[in-house]
Amino acid sequence: MGMLLTMLPSRTDSERPIHRRIQARSRLFSLLFTGLLWLLAALTAALVLAALFYRGDHVFVGADGVDITFGSGQPAGKVPLASLATRYRIGGAVALVAQMGPAILVLANLRGLFRLYAAGTVFARENASHIRQIGLWLIAYAVAPCLSVGLLTLVDCAVDRAWFHLVEVQALVLGGILMVIAQVMEAGRQIELDRNGFV
Repeated sequence: MGMLLTMLPSRTDSERPIHRRIQARSRLFSLLFTGLLWLLAALTAALVLAALFYRGDHVFVGADGVDITFGSGQPAGKVPLASLATRYRIGGAVALVAQMGPAILVLANLRGLFRLYAAGTVFARENASHIRQIGLWLIAYAVAPCLSVGLLTLVDCAVDRAWFHLVEVQALVLGGILMVIAQVMEAGRQIELDRNGFV
């Protein structure tokens, strides 16, 4: 009695249902991070332009931040943005760029990472590189307020002196964790390459 073996063609990773779901979800996240990236970049540009050129009477600044009002009256301890000397306005614009720039770059790398996932690239060097960059920019985001306020205070251009918030601590911890994860991914990839090198 003979036996007939039927060999089914093996499906590549991209044809498996779980991989298709991962790619579909990654495309959605890629679109989300693209939208957030453009939104944050546009908002930052608008805030920088407002810091430099706004002449209205609805924005007030003080040592603890910015207030936007739509009624009459001036918040206690605040002065109108329009009344600030040019050096303070330039200092505010520099602080905005220094503090929002890392957040924009975090979103850019998140978009790049999920684009790789959507294309089916999961454990490549590029993935680890994006994760490392996200970690680095989160750390930069955590220290940027302290550094920018400190430097602007030295040259007497600081307006908003509120530089410490809990979100900076969270960003610092998460950035450190992502740096370690990127190193683990690189080590795992190197082990896999070494294993594939044996005959």
